[in-house]
Amino acid sequence: MKLPKITLATKITLLRMLSVPFVLWALYEARYALALGIFAVAAVSDGVDGYIARKFGQQSVLGAILDPLADKFLLTLTFITLTASPNTLVAFPAWLTVAVTYRDLLIMTGSGIVKWFCPAMQFRPIVSSKLTTFFQITTALVVVLANLLKSFHHNPDWLTAPIHVLAIITGVFCAVSVLGYYHSGVWMLATEGEDGAAAGGAAA
Repeated sequence: MKLPKITLATKITLLRMLSVPFVLWALYEARYALALGIFAVAAVSDGVDGYIARKFGQQSVLGAILDPLADKFLLTLTFITLTASPNTLVAFPAWLTVAVTYRDLLIMTGSGIVKWFCPAMQFRPIVSSKLTTFFQITTALVVVLANLLKSFHHNPDWLTAPIHVLAIITGVFCAVSVLGYYHSGVWMLATEGEDGAAAGGAAA
């Protein structure tokens, strides 16, 4: 069995996945400067691997699977850690962490169902999903920054309002993206059903 070729874009995606345990460890140990640095580099790599894949024609099935998984591992686990860790100084709103986690579970479950029934079809990222990822990254960076400032005994209260606003925007886009993927999934399943019925009619 021939193994899939690992392109540069996919290697960057893999490095982002490998960075996740280090981000979580740094957050749990309240080493916020380190966490902020690693998280920022990982967040930038999300755009870099996509750019390289498009620019140099390095799109691959493996990359299409790993890229969203890397984002979900990095963001969802960061949200959970900064909400549940006893060492967290400034936490995400609990409802937002639930929304982010629930969104990812729904999308992963739904895409698995669609892939099972429609193996030839590919889920493509929708605009609202890309915006959700952007706001998740921005919110996480601001919250980690707030923790960093507080760990150095600086008052991060000036970040309270931006965090609340970003949380609301992120929560809204979580809901919108789920609805968008639901619509895409239903359309794919309906299209597959119509194609199957047409093929059956032609065979008859």
